[in-house]
This record gives sequence, C-alpha cells and structure tokens, in this order.
Amino acid sequence: MTTYTGAAFNNGAVLRILEMAIRSQDLESTTFETEITRFCRTVKNSSTASWVSPLASVSALLDLTSEEIEKKAPRQISAGFAENLTKASAGAPRVEFLRLTAELIRDLDRRILPDFNELPMSPWEAEVKFSSIKDFSWWVESDEYEDFEESLIAGVESEHPYGCRQKLPILAAEAQEALLTFPDPETLKANLRPAVPWASADILRQILRIANAHMTEQH
Repeated sequence: MTTYTGAAFNNGAVLRILEMAIRSQDLESTTFETEITRFCRTVKNSSTASWVSPLASVSALLDLTSEEIEKKAPRQISAGFAENLTKASAGAPRVEFLRLTAELIRDLDRRILPDFNELPMSPWEAEVKFSSIKDFSWWVESDEYEDFEESLIAGVESEHPYGCRQKLPILAAEAQEALLTFPDPETLKANLRPAVPWASADILRQILRIANAHMTEQH
C-alpha cells in the first residue's frame, strides 16, 4: 500500500521551521529563536492557523520526528528532508535540535509574545499576514495606466463580479489592519516595506477607499 506520511516531514510546519533555521544562519539581522518567535506569533494571531495546526501540535510533530529519526531504521524520512535537517541543526545532533525546538515552541506558546513595535515583522511574516496586499502589487507598480488611481480601480474591478466576495473583503481588511497596526510611517516601513516596497499609508487608504466603494456601489 502506498503511504504518504513523508509529507509530514517535507511540507508544512516542519519544513518551514527548517527553512527558518537555515536562513537565519546566513543573516546577521536575526536568529533562529527570533524567527521561531515570529512563527509562533503568526500562528497565535491567526484563528485559522491555530484551529488547523495549533502550536502544541507543531511541537508534538517535531518530537515525533525526532523519535522516528532516533530509530535504527527510520521510515519515510526522505533524503531531501535529512539533508535540510542536517543543515538546520548546524552541526548539533539532529534529534537534539528537533527536541530543543519543540520545547522552545511550547515555551513561547505559554508566553505573551512581543508586538510589532518590539519585534518587527520579517519579510516572510509580512507576506503571510498581508498576502492580498502583496498580491495587489502589480496594479500599484504597473505603468499600463497614465493615472495611478485608474490603475488601482482597474485592479479592484478585475475581480468583478465573481471574485469580489472572495478577494475584495480580504484586501480591504488587510489594508485597514495595516493602517491600524502600523499607524506611523516608521513602523509601517519597518514591518511592511521589506515585503511590499510600495506600501505607504496614502496608498493603503486609496486601496481601502476604492475597494469599499466598489463593494458598496456595485454589490
């Protein structure tokens, strides 16, 4: 019988955590613990993510993975995963790395995590939290239209009529949340600009106004 349990190691939370560990080794601006703190903040701030994959389940999966690797003949551990795990552990025993990471996540799950003023978003975190704003970039950066507002209107109307109810409320909500969460230019720049270089309060307000007008007047 074909089994697909290998996906638990090659996708989802475990893969993201390994990627953070590997990436943090090459960056002076962050540490693995800081990135895991951001990961936990992302999950805890999202009711959807917390419902689908709570942090307790993520830490348990890391523990289960360590137990599987500790066996003399581990099953469903692909060569790609083993290679990434070796890179992520940076010379430390792989089982110990997984167990310490699991314990770190459990500890962070019990704590109040730093806000965005204390710990600004990393680019990946902003892309996850504000994915609709990120996806709207083409309309902001496009030179197809002579008038900037005309380009934003075209972007909003490009979802009409069938995509409006799925996409426009989320776009408007993200724009409003960004404006409320990052009320001053420096905070917005520190958190959103690394992932969305064009982001500013003025542009976000324009997008919000146009999206709300379309949903109110056309639906």
